[in-house]
Amino acid sequence: MKELLIRTIFGLLLGIVAVLSVWYLPSPFFKLCIAIVSAVSVWELAGLFKKANYMIRPVEVSIFGFLTALLLLFFDFYVSLFLSVLYSFYFSHRVYNLNYLTSLIFIFVYGVFLISTLGFLHEIDKRLIIILFATVWAGDTTAYFIGKRFGKRKLAPRLSPKKTWEGALGSFLGSLTAGGLVSYYFEVETAFIPVIIASILMQIGDLFESFIKRQVNVKDSSHLIPGHGGLLDRIDALIFASVVFYIFYKNFPL
Repeated sequence: MKELLIRTIFGLLLGIVAVLSVWYLPSPFFKLCIAIVSAVSVWELAGLFKKANYMIRPVEVSIFGFLTALLLLFFDFYVSLFLSVLYSFYFSHRVYNLNYLTSLIFIFVYGVFLISTLGFLHEIDKRLIIILFATVWAGDTTAYFIGKRFGKRKLAPRLSPKKTWEGALGSFLGSLTAGGLVSYYFEVETAFIPVIIASILMQIGDLFESFIKRQVNVKDSSHLIPGHGGLLDRIDALIFASVVFYIFYKNFPL
């Protein structure tokens, strides 16, 4: 009961801060916040890989992740990508191991390039991020309570033993309902399409991070947020859903 209370309080606080940031911050300042989120995510990812006996320096990689996120959000995609590849090669050639090259590139792609879609979405229309939040948060909440109450059939026991098909169905329906209602409120009729796709892929995003954590036998990506674990534990579903929204609205503008 105490754990649920702590989880709920910090979840509400994070949600309020996130919504206020989206609604009131000018796009450049919001992008700066996303760059900081990317840096923290890269730090957590590097820490997970370090647990697998990689000689990666989480703080150093995090600083470089912040710089590449700034370049991506404010300057040019390919400059950011190219510098990420160069840094990954620079570090991996010193240890002379191909695994470091692929691991570091993955860390930057997941921790910087996918997360940065949130900044680009804000630039398109901040209403899209509120719809995105409603879709993901409702899905996470309904998955937790329905899975806890009715969950019997395991969804992916090797990746996440507690996740069930019943919880996944609850998540899908909860996401559709909340995403649809908020889309209707903001009069963004086209949002229902990415909401449907995101309602499915956000659950894969959750399993994706679980796969990484299971490889190093840890439950949480860090202990940064009381009751929730790490930042990635809170935004793993959001990352995949954000990519869906960005791809859709980049190709089909409002």
